[in-house]
Amino acid sequence: MKRKTVYLFAIILFVGCTQDNQKTASEAEQEKVVPLTKETSKPAQIAETPWSVKVDSATQKIHIQPSSLVDNKDLDAENVTKSLNKKYPEIRMVFLKQQTDTIFVKIPEATYMTRESGDMGSKIYMAEATYSFTQISGVNFVNFDFEEGDHASPGTYQRKDFVF
Repeated sequence: MKRKTVYLFAIILFVGCTQDNQKTASEAEQEKVVPLTKETSKPAQIAETPWSVKVDSATQKIHIQPSSLVDNKDLDAENVTKSLNKKYPEIRMVFLKQQTDTIFVKIPEATYMTRESGDMGSKIYMAEATYSFTQISGVNFVNFDFEEGDHASPGTYQRKDFVF
C-alpha cells in the first residue's frame, strides 16, 4: 500500500511540474508576439502631410509634390487626417471609415474651405487631402462629406480630378 501511495504521489508531482513548464513556455511565446505587434503599428503622428501643393514664385505655376519626410509604410487614415488638421486648423476633418479602396471623411464645419479660401484654396486643400490619403496602400478614392459651398462640392475624388 505504501508503494502505491509513493507512486501516486510521484505521478502527481511529475504532472504538476510538467504543467507549470508548459505555462511558462506559453507565456514566453506570448512575450515574443507582443513586440512584433508593437513594431508593426503605425505612428500616431507623421512629420507633415504626405503631399503638398507648391507654387513656383517665378512662373506662378502650381504643382503637387510628395514629402521627403514621410515614409509610405507609416501611413494610415488616422495619422494622415491628423497631419491635414495640423496644417489646416481652420478646416477640421474627421476620419469616418475605410471601405475597400475608399476613405470616407467628414468636414463638419466647411465654411472656411467652401466660402472663404477661394476656388484655388479649396482646390489645393482637397488635392493635398486626396493625394495624401491615396498614398496609403490600397486606397484610390476619398469621399468628402461636407455642406456644399461656392468653392467646393462634396463627393468622391481621385488623383486625376486635380490637374494644375
